[in-house]
Amino acid sequence: MSFTPPLTRSGNSNIVPPPPWHYGVTYLSAHVRFTNAEEIIPEYLKTDGEGWIYVAEFISPAESKWEYMYEDPDLTQYMEGAIGLKVEFEGKSYLHYAFMWVDKDWALVRGWLDGFPKKIAKISMTKLHPLLPNYEKPKSGLIMGGYVTRGSEVLLKLKVILEEKPTNTKLPIADFGPLLQIRRFPSRGDDELDVHEVVTRVRDESKLGEVWKGNAEIVLRGGPNDELDKLNIKEVYGGYYYTQYFRVSKTVLLKRIVEKTISVK
Repeated sequence: MSFTPPLTRSGNSNIVPPPPWHYGVTYLSAHVRFTNAEEIIPEYLKTDGEGWIYVAEFISPAESKWEYMYEDPDLTQYMEGAIGLKVEFEGKSYLHYAFMWVDKDWALVRGWLDGFPKKIAKISMTKLHPLLPNYEKPKSGLIMGGYVTRGSEVLLKLKVILEEKPTNTKLPIADFGPLLQIRRFPSRGDDELDVHEVVTRVRDESKLGEVWKGNAEIVLRGGPNDELDKLNIKEVYGGYYYTQYFRVSKTVLLKRIVEKTISVK
């Protein structure tokens, strides 16, 4: 049986193969503080506005489909942009991604399974090459950039000016807490299942690679259905370039949100 649709008998047509999933990621990110951040999260979450912005390149095969790496590399590669917040839920601190964009359908569906609010967008970022003059490797003074464009709008532009390779490679995002996301699949009838769950995604393994720190410049703009215009950046604490590996096999339920179902006739 397929893990996800299309539900064929062999399961080989499913848009997302079953976990475990492996992730090798190159991030360009910024540690910031927002004002009005409570406007973009549900009422049962609280935030003081501390946030994390990134544009990233992902290489991510399923453990059961390593052959995709050479048979169809497009099914293992995607770009992603996101805006995360440090939030409080029932007295505990978490990292919650309020906005997220990807450029592949399978990455979008896989994200929805775990409660990530992914939308399709055009995403690009600076890439390095060991033989390319000036951009052969991360170094002090190197300027890197990335953006997210959805429809006719440039939603996010990020520029990071690298300064140093810190001796302490712990990222500020590590202090936000574990992931907290919201799985939401609304009912369309009186007797149908309405899914509204607060969940946390568990990483079986995680390894941080090379980390560089510097300054960051960010531009946020809203779109017709991307409420980034409600966010104002109060302070930029720093910019980061880093690589990371992690493995994911399950998502854990924290709480089911019970609310009155609105029937759609």
